[in-house]
Amino acid sequence: MAHWILPAILIGLAGNLDNLGVGIAYGARRIGIPALPNLFIALVATGGTLVMGYAGSGIGHVLPAETANAAGAICIMAVGVWVLWPRRPRREAEVPAKGPIGLIHNPEQADEDLSGDISLVESLALSVALGINAWAGGLGGGLVGVPPWTLALSTGIFSYLTLLAGDHLGRRTVGHWLGSKASLVAGLMLILIGIKDLL
Repeated sequence: MAHWILPAILIGLAGNLDNLGVGIAYGARRIGIPALPNLFIALVATGGTLVMGYAGSGIGHVLPAETANAAGAICIMAVGVWVLWPRRPRREAEVPAKGPIGLIHNPEQADEDLSGDISLVESLALSVALGINAWAGGLGGGLVGVPPWTLALSTGIFSYLTLLAGDHLGRRTVGHWLGSKASLVAGLMLILIGIKDLL
């Protein structure tokens, strides 16, 4: 069991590095993320990852071991490619995309009442937007045999910590540089994890 701790940590961290970028974006705009909404976002990430991890584990028990391992590795790498995929810059004249996908590109939309803080209600859509990468990573991790509860625990902890750290960093000059690199690091980490599982 112990040999799955490191992969769980790496998948949990990589799946949440987008949170760091979003937290930095909020911090730079002086939009706060209170503890309760941050905890709710982490719980959604944890629950979704646990479900997807068990789904991946169940599929892995049906498929031959080598096929399940390859499928999981490809799934993890696919998430990495998705994270790295260049987002088309939005022109000023364009109407911002709505819903969770819109929040990935324009996270400040979550503060709908312009209060300067993300409320518990506003965190609902944000939790889905930020959970997508983690959930997909949970599916891949379950397929390659990482215990779902370790994936879920790692995801929840890193979800909370990366948003918190991002918010603090965003209020400092260094945060802008780190924010632009978060998705790059996350994507490369997931691809490397997938390659390792294929070998």
